[in-house]
Amino acid sequence: MSLTDNHTTSAYGQRSGVPLKKSLLALAIASAAFSAHAQQTVIEEVTVTAQKREQNMQDVSVAVSAFSGDAIDRMGFEEGLDITQQVPNMSFFAIFGEASSPSVSLRGISLVNFSDSWESPVSIYVDDVYRGNPAGSAIQLFDLERVEVLRGPQGTIYGRNTTGGLVHYVSRKPTETFEAKVSASVGNYGETIAQGAVSGPLVDGVRGRLAVKRTKNDGWQTNPVDGRKLNETDSLGYRGQLEFDVGRTGMFLLNVHGSEADQASVGFSHMGYLDPDDLSQTCSVNRIQNGECSSNTFGFTGAEAVNGQYDPEHVATGASEGLNTTIDTFGVSGRYTMDLTDDITLTSVTAYEELDKFLQDDGDGTEVIWFDEQYAVDAEQYTQELRLNGSNLDRNWVTGLYLYKDDRGLITQAPTTADADAFGGYFHEEYVSLKSESWALFGQYEYDLTPQLTGVFGARYTEEERDFSQRSPVSFYTPRVEGTGDLSESALTGRIGLDWRPREGTLLYANISTGFKSGGFSGSYNASEAALAPVSSEDAINYEVGLKTAWADGRFRLNASAYRYDIEDYQAQVFLTVETGSVITNAGDVTGVGAELEFTARVTDNFELIAGLGLLDTEFSSNQVFNVAGDTYTLDGNELPSAPEANTNLVARYYIGLGDAGELALQADYTWQADHFLQIENDPYSRQDGYGLGNAKVSWHSVTGDYVVEAFVRNIADKEYYTYQNTLGSDWGYGVWGMPRTYGAKFSWNM
Repeated sequence: MSLTDNHTTSAYGQRSGVPLKKSLLALAIASAAFSAHAQQTVIEEVTVTAQKREQNMQDVSVAVSAFSGDAIDRMGFEEGLDITQQVPNMSFFAIFGEASSPSVSLRGISLVNFSDSWESPVSIYVDDVYRGNPAGSAIQLFDLERVEVLRGPQGTIYGRNTTGGLVHYVSRKPTETFEAKVSASVGNYGETIAQGAVSGPLVDGVRGRLAVKRTKNDGWQTNPVDGRKLNETDSLGYRGQLEFDVGRTGMFLLNVHGSEADQASVGFSHMGYLDPDDLSQTCSVNRIQNGECSSNTFGFTGAEAVNGQYDPEHVATGASEGLNTTIDTFGVSGRYTMDLTDDITLTSVTAYEELDKFLQDDGDGTEVIWFDEQYAVDAEQYTQELRLNGSNLDRNWVTGLYLYKDDRGLITQAPTTADADAFGGYFHEEYVSLKSESWALFGQYEYDLTPQLTGVFGARYTEEERDFSQRSPVSFYTPRVEGTGDLSESALTGRIGLDWRPREGTLLYANISTGFKSGGFSGSYNASEAALAPVSSEDAINYEVGLKTAWADGRFRLNASAYRYDIEDYQAQVFLTVETGSVITNAGDVTGVGAELEFTARVTDNFELIAGLGLLDTEFSSNQVFNVAGDTYTLDGNELPSAPEANTNLVARYYIGLGDAGELALQADYTWQADHFLQIENDPYSRQDGYGLGNAKVSWHSVTGDYVVEAFVRNIADKEYYTYQNTLGSDWGYGVWGMPRTYGAKFSWNM
């Protein structure tokens, strides 16, 4: 009897009449469909290295959010920094777009400085390597294995300049078997993105991986003065890795990476502050931010500066050859690991990073050559970390040595090169040299006091030296400001904590941790010798309790934390006016109190949710007073910039099985943040009303998951909002718009 003639018997003893071959086919299709759904979920068990060893995220007694690279792709986060939308009490902006150091805010703590002479209190790590100046790093954030966000001071293991926390991007590594993937997307504003990766064995004991990403678009801003595009992008990122087996237990990973970009800079939106019908009166903030107000300085409104087209897509500049940005980055790292014994592992990470950046912007956002400027940066960084990890039945420990060397050359000039000839040359130039060296010893010890209770103890000792010099051939300021300086600091930071695991799948923890951010120097617009003086370190202490739990066989997961932090000598830059320059200062002490909730749920086999809530209250204690647009503001009682009192995030995904035709995944995601200020003075001009951004995506996945076709829209309601604002004169300033609605389609093939 042939296979097709066979019949099965039902549970009731009746013949079903269904051929066995068809039954097996149906079972295979159903199994493949279930597998396809499992492959498309964004709720996963993520392994992290938040404590310099591999752990399930739910077993780490730190406020950490993590996303796998697959989940990032499925949710449609095109850039690695997009995950900030789905982490409580986290936000991101880059004043000059990709060219600037990304300012990541965690629990209200962020880089309050636009100069490339500074390092952020929220550190960026890529593949275990600290990026002291991460400008351009966003171009390299693709082909990721995971992203980890650690909130709160990380003054022990990741100790360098982490009073706010850190973001760690981990790229996919070479694989034991061949794999390859390519994707291509198109969108409005002429955007095209193509990326691909190939990985696998090369010879016995050697594996390789190569990943490339190319992004081009026409820019979503137009300059009404000459019709040219601004914020245009043309960038290339690449990463090549070779992994070698060394001896019986050793492994060496060589990582060569870089990026290059040649693009138009982001444009600024001009804001006058005075009533055009009565220039003795100040406008309401709403009218100012709508471009309805004028100034004595320029004599026209923000709307008139862009021929009445006051919106995110129209910004003005008078730079005769436009505003240009070029970025070139290159880096190489070597990571060696070896098991010294069954319980002890040696790890060495050696890295070199270099950055060449040239950036032009128009600070007044008008056709007038007034505050058009350009910056150049030439930076080199060397790092070395040696560490030992050990573990046995009741303890885990890590200890290590960290070395850091950073050399930066900075140039600030006004106006742009193309317009300098019309003025007989530049009317402002600053040449700055900044050299930094640091070393640190660190260690952390975790000991099981009982089967349910673990004590955590960690410490880090850091020493740092900086040397600074500035020369200024011509200057806005009289007399010209030139000089040198140096700074030496040391700090002891650490962590003490207690972890309690009352049952499997539940962790409660309490921590006290401290952090240190070294002092530094101002790199631009120093109007007096006093402005060359360094600021001292910023020191933080954080008290935190947390809960991580899951139930219903892991279908539901809840992570919660509550904290209070105190920062002593908070570092900030205050730009007074073009005429009086900027100052950097230890602005005072800051207290922050808040809570975070993260919830994931597989509500049904076809419906899943990710939700988050962040609550935050920050307050300055300071006797410092500053003048903004002719008015005096005290910092005392102010809130931190980019620190809304509440923020929420939500991702909802629904799966529709199509049998042997594959599966549809429908996604909607939303983020909202309350009112907040964009400047440390909390002046009314920098107040941003609360707003929400919604996105939507539909994707088709083949049964095997090898092919994916998707369509997406971001900022679906085309919400207008500002990511940054600054006052540069006595009666005017500028704003930086957030992106308008974008949409497109993408095709992916996993081989």
